[in-house]
Formats: sequence, C-alpha cells, structure tokens
Amino acid sequence: METKTEVARTPSFLNAQTPAEMRRVILKLAMPAMIEFGLMMLVQIIDMIQVGVLGPWALAATGLVAQPTMLIFSVFSALVVGTTALVARAAGAGDSEYASRVTRQSFVIVITMSLITTAVCIPASGSIVRLMGADIDTIEPATIYMKIVMAGTIFTVGNMVLAAALRGAGDMVTPMISNLIANAFNLFGNWVLINGKLGFPRLEVAGAAIATTFSRVIAFSITLHAVYRRDRFIHISIHDSYKVEPEILKKVLTIGLPAAGEQLIMRGGALLFARLIAGFGTIMFAAHQIVINIDGLCLVPVMAFQMATTTLVGQGLGAKNPEFSKKAARQSTIVSVSIMMLIGVLLFFFGNYAVFVFTRDKQVIEFGANAIKILAISQPIAAVFSVLGGALRGAGDTKYTMYISAIGVWVVRLGLGYLLADALGLALIGAWIAVVADMLVRALLAQRRFSSGNWHKDIKVG
Repeated sequence: METKTEVARTPSFLNAQTPAEMRRVILKLAMPAMIEFGLMMLVQIIDMIQVGVLGPWALAATGLVAQPTMLIFSVFSALVVGTTALVARAAGAGDSEYASRVTRQSFVIVITMSLITTAVCIPASGSIVRLMGADIDTIEPATIYMKIVMAGTIFTVGNMVLAAALRGAGDMVTPMISNLIANAFNLFGNWVLINGKLGFPRLEVAGAAIATTFSRVIAFSITLHAVYRRDRFIHISIHDSYKVEPEILKKVLTIGLPAAGEQLIMRGGALLFARLIAGFGTIMFAAHQIVINIDGLCLVPVMAFQMATTTLVGQGLGAKNPEFSKKAARQSTIVSVSIMMLIGVLLFFFGNYAVFVFTRDKQVIEFGANAIKILAISQPIAAVFSVLGGALRGAGDTKYTMYISAIGVWVVRLGLGYLLADALGLALIGAWIAVVADMLVRALLAQRRFSSGNWHKDIKVG
C-alpha cells in the first residue's frame, strides 16, 4: 500500500461565480498556456526563417515533413485527450490518487507505442516524403529531416502526455517553463548546426532537425521531473505499480479514441491538402508553408483559451457543477473572439509584412501576401470552433468533435479546395478560401452542439 503524503491541491477555480470572476480564472489558466504556445510557434517561425535563408527548397523540405509527422503523432492524441479529461475530472473531485494512476497508465502505454512508431517510421521516411510529392531537389533533405525527427518520438509524445496530465490538473506553468527552456536550446542549436558555428559542421536542414529533437528531450526531462515530485497533485514514482489497469485504460480510450480519430481525420486531410499545394510547385508550397506558420502564431490565443476551457469544463463536471462548465465555455468564447477580431484586422492590413520576414523571394512574397488577406477573415471564426471544441473534449464528448472535423476537413476543405484550387485554377487563393469555409462550418456545428446541452458525459472518477 502506497504511503500517502501531503500533495499540492488544485487551484480553487470552481469558486468563480460572476462573469468577471470567471474571466479572471480563464485568464489565469490561459496566460501561461499562451506564453507557452506563443514561444513554441515563435521558435517554429524562427526555425523557418533560419532554414529559409538556405532557399525555397529548404522551406519546402521541412514543410513536406511537417504534415506526415503531425499525422503520425496524432495517433497519440487518444491518450493525450483522454488523460486531460480524466485528470481534470479527478481534480474537480479532489482525487489526487486517481489522477496519478491515470497519468501512470497513459505514460506507460505512450512510451510503448512510441518505440514501435520509431522502429517503423525511420526506415519508411524516404517513401513517405516521395508520397508527399516532393520535387527532386527536396527529397534527400526532407528524408534526412524526417529520420532525425522520428528518432526523438519517445521524447515528443512522452512530453505530450505528461504535459496533458499537468494541464488537466490546472498546472499550466510547468509545461510553459519546460517549453521555454527547450525552445531556447532549439534556437541556439539552429544557429549552431544549420550554419556551422562554434566549430560545428554546417548541417543545414539536418541541423534544424537535430536541434528540434534535442529540444524535445529537454522538455520531456522537465515534465518528467515535475510529475516525480511528491508535493504535486499528480505524482508518480519508480516505486509505484505500473501494472495495466484495464478499467482506467478503457475510460481513457473511450474519450481518447474519437479524439485520435479526429486528429487522424484532420491530419490526413491536411496531408492531402498539402499534397494538393505541392502539386503547384516548390515556390507555391513555400508560400503556403509560410502562411501556415503565420496562422499558427495568430492562433496562439485561441489554443490557450481552448486549453483553459478544456480544463475548467472537466473540473466543473468532476465537481458535479455543469453550470460552472457552461459559464466557463461561454466566457472563454467571448474573450477569445474579441481578441481574434483584433488580430484579424491587423492581419488583413499588415499581414504582408509578416511574409517578408520569412523570405526575400518575390514570387513567394506575392503568393503569401494574397493568401494572408483571406486568412485574416477566419480568425474570429477559428476562435468559436476551437474554444467550443475544447469544451466538448473537456466534457468527454469527443465523438461529436470527430464528426465535426470529418465534415469540415474532408467534405468542405478538401472538396471545395480541389474544386477552387485545381479545377477552377485559383491555386493557393482557392485553397485558402476552402480553409475559411471549413472553419465556418465547424464553428456552426460546434455552436449547435454546445447550445443543445447534449454534451455532458457522466464519467465516474476513482
């Protein structure tokens, strides 16, 4: 029998009653996540800038790898989402022991899966890059990049599940700190290895991959250390039992498998979408990749509010207080939409300057600047479906979010995208019009589900 020790309690978020109090709670959770995600995107963008100096071929090479690797890592979202939802429920109920058991189970499974994934994907990297439609000048560097990134899978997904558990318990600060330190190492590693500084060889794209993988090792080490501390709400140890607990895994997977299905749907659609753009050539794809990164940076507030909403909705339901969960989701949506409307305006009028930061290639700048204006329209729309989607996931209603993504990505984005970009010859402009239409459809469907009130899930904790 494990000896019980005094552990940190979860923050008293559930005491918030008025809209103003609720907004303060949301911001308290969202701000660390916003800093974390902002740093991650900023490093990714700087990574692209550093790689972009090598030429459009380097941007295309790293961009081609991004979609299949994200698709592969999306398989692990079953454990990530399921862990967050169950830990949040346990936190709402004040059950530290159960939250720790959930974390241990998810951690063991994710590590096992990651080893299998690495063994399969490294030898297949070249074939995957070719299937993505890489031009002859990008096949070799893209293959090398993917092999190095996949070698660090165990650290990438291990950090994902541990950070998910910490966030479910309301700890947004530890993941923020781990990524802050890891990203600092990534930036320094890029400078040293891409360009061959301080006596290191000039490794170009391979150097960027090595720096990325090493930074993920650092992030994993920090989150692992955090959950091994006995004064935390979540605490695991080498002395704990790691025997498989079928009942916990069943609950994790009941919530998580639809979430994994949603991610596979989204990433699979994104992969085919990237394949569509790649068919227009390296210049067009480089512009597309730049716009994706600008979009990612703009969506940082949305991701932060989504994470805060998932945590608060789960904790509210764990405390048998669904009204709190509803209020949290509504207030988070209002704040997020307000912020994204402002970002959309700035993006529409000044977004072309952001493209110039990435490249000096005139064709890439022209294509990217036109797509940015279309992207600007989608910002408040993205806030609605992202935050309400986070609320549904926090409640365990992951099947519906999977259905929403299937309709939005595969029917609207891909169907309309191929029609506008390929059949009607609008190329990148047509593709991004389809992206906005996809976001609008998902926002409307998420709002409809949330308004219906049919998203509560009675998941027993303990």
